[in-house]
Amino acid sequence: MVIREAGLLFRGFTLVKKSYHKTTKGKIDTDLRSGLLTAILNFAQSTFSKDLIEYFEGKKYLIAFIDDKIEGEDSLEPELIISYAILDKEKKIEKYIHKILRPLLKEVLKEFKTLNEGKNLSEITQFKGFKQNLDNIFGTDTQTIDQKLKKIF
Repeated sequence: MVIREAGLLFRGFTLVKKSYHKTTKGKIDTDLRSGLLTAILNFAQSTFSKDLIEYFEGKKYLIAFIDDKIEGEDSLEPELIISYAILDKEKKIEKYIHKILRPLLKEVLKEFKTLNEGKNLSEITQFKGFKQNLDNIFGTDTQTIDQKLKKIF
């Protein structure tokens, strides 16, 4: 399994995003995509059950996510924050998502909340340094087999 992209969404915007491998040929408006992902997730969770939706599957890729609440400086109560990862669609993906990916996504949320709870979450530029945290958390899960083999030899 290869994680192609990972990030955090808040209020329909991308707080931090790290792309490891391209998923599209053209340029995509990040804010538009973030708003759409947030809206789809909110719709699915309100229509079905919050715990029933763990990922969305397409023809080539899969978007897995986990959500939590975070309190910002300007909010009266905690608001939804979403940790997500885009990865290649493969057979037997369910086991990988439950045993490996979900704990990693939880770790992203935990680390982000530890560093930023109670801060002004509207100023997105302050989170650029968190990309290194994403690299550390996901590690070799972002590398293709070829990239892993090159490191060995």
